[in-house]
Amino acid sequence: MRLNRFLDVFEAGCLGYDGAAMSLTVFLVDDEVQIVRLLTRVLSRAGHQVFSAENGDIALEVFSEHADEIDVMVLDIIIPPAGAEQVLDHVLPRRPGLPFLLVSGDEVSGPLRERLEREGGRFLHKPFRPATILEAIEAAISAKAEAD
Repeated sequence: MRLNRFLDVFEAGCLGYDGAAMSLTVFLVDDEVQIVRLLTRVLSRAGHQVFSAENGDIALEVFSEHADEIDVMVLDIIIPPAGAEQVLDHVLPRRPGLPFLLVSGDEVSGPLRERLEREGGRFLHKPFRPATILEAIEAAISAKAEAD
């Protein structure tokens, strides 16, 4: 089962990260409750504030409430009901240039891959270690700052 593999890799990597260099507000969207809990714990321990959603519909509501507070979005590609595209279609017009990471155990391809590249997003393949997502978030923020 993919979730168990993710949890094994993630828990194995929980040691050794010395924290984030900055405090950010992270918008986390993933339909796996255990992954949301783990990532929230890691991000919070690194000094970040986290808003989370477990499906696309809730994500749209949470984003509408906190759009101006969010520094970076971490979005699972396969998020019900309509996938990452639905969330991106709502978020990016309101916050052009918002740094985002797409995460998935599958590869990103087709129109979503093209959009990822066009919008300057990043892709992180599951499973990953806690330090990896923290580093990817910091890299996304740094790339945005350099582009501005």
